[in-house]
Amino acid sequence: MAKTSKASSAPLAHPLSGAAARTAGTTIGTILQKIYPTTTAKGRMIRLGALTAGITGSYVGYMLQRLFLGEAQREQRRKTLLTHTGRRIRDELMTLRGPAMKFGQALSLQTDILPEEILTELSKLQMEAPGMHPSLAEAQFKASLGRAPLDVFKMFEPEPFAAASLGQVHRAVLRDGTPVAVKIQYPEIRAAIENDFRWIRNTSLPIQLSGHLTKTTLDEMESQILAETDYVREADNLTFFKNHFGPLGFVAVPDVYRAYSSDRVLTMSVARGQHLDAFLATRPSQKLRDAIGSRLFELFWFQVLVLERLHADPHWGNYLFNADGSIGLIDFGCVKAFGAGVIRRMRKGILFSGDFDSPEFHRVIEEQFTGPRGKVSSAGHRAIVSGAARFYRRVYPPDRPADWTFDFADAAFLRELARFAANGVRARIAAPEYVFLMRAEVGLYSTLHRLRARVPTSAITRRLLANT
Repeated sequence: MAKTSKASSAPLAHPLSGAAARTAGTTIGTILQKIYPTTTAKGRMIRLGALTAGITGSYVGYMLQRLFLGEAQREQRRKTLLTHTGRRIRDELMTLRGPAMKFGQALSLQTDILPEEILTELSKLQMEAPGMHPSLAEAQFKASLGRAPLDVFKMFEPEPFAAASLGQVHRAVLRDGTPVAVKIQYPEIRAAIENDFRWIRNTSLPIQLSGHLTKTTLDEMESQILAETDYVREADNLTFFKNHFGPLGFVAVPDVYRAYSSDRVLTMSVARGQHLDAFLATRPSQKLRDAIGSRLFELFWFQVLVLERLHADPHWGNYLFNADGSIGLIDFGCVKAFGAGVIRRMRKGILFSGDFDSPEFHRVIEEQFTGPRGKVSSAGHRAIVSGAARFYRRVYPPDRPADWTFDFADAAFLRELARFAANGVRARIAAPEYVFLMRAEVGLYSTLHRLRARVPTSAITRRLLANT
């Protein structure tokens, strides 16, 4: 952890109590009602409903217009509609933040499924959300730490340089001159998350009753996203990964300044590197892209197989890349710790070299995917066997030499992954403990595809399996 001077490391008085706390709470509430009116269940439901109706109306209008347009005009109108739709979805999800915005971030990684025009707009959700009004950010900081930002820091920029689904990040300087990044949580975001999931549970009841979406899966999703609102927990996550990433050598994690942090404010050292789009704009060589791709792949499986704990928020805004091949990893709010036995059971299926229709592999399936509804159905077995043969055997062949690489530039593997996921949903395969693992895995593959990286997938996985 980076050192600070004696003067700068004095602990702050937090949280507020008594009359001061009530005053700060009233201030936040007053500002919140004026400029952040999207935390109530009714308000969020109305906005989501209006968004759906508006998009539907735009498409109906387009379908009517295209009857009277030539081919070139139809294509131009289609592109315009997609861009407008993507922008409208982006703007609304930015306003709603919370789970709604996280859903948009996840969609932005679907590089081979969604149209380019929509992806371009959704990708802005990763870093370009509108920030809180400066007075609201200051009130939130003061309510959490007991002092205003400029009473704590030598310099504090009121406008954030990054804003995401649950909070925003400001540049600041400690009294001793150390530059830091200060993450401030949006007010009432926990209530917004709870309201969103209450709405999801009510509107998805038919799907839940059919078994395609289970209560345990929804519970897992809600508990993990709610956990991201606890910045003390995130500080602990940062410390854990910083202490355990030593064997990798190429990944950097920010230091935490706990004297300037709380459950709603997190002060960290400044991470080094460029986000993916900026990095790719420098036209890195194939050798560098392959090196970074291999390191991303090893980073993912090192977390899963060795640490049994995973940074599970895979969007591109959380990764920083450098010309020397090093990687910066930020935002450790969403971390999935796997229960005893989950990874042990998973290891049996990775690099499986036998017949996927064999009784041995079917036992692996039963051990890994049997859920609260009992044994895996015949349809579930077929879906998993098909996905193992068409996707995993292709990306992770067990019998390749150490110098063999998989070329992630070929988008066909993403289509097979999407087919696997769709078949799993239809077959009602319920494995709540894998929800965030799959989310992070899809993010990994999407990033490797963007990098056009060639990665020795089998060799890296084989080495990590041998060391656990």
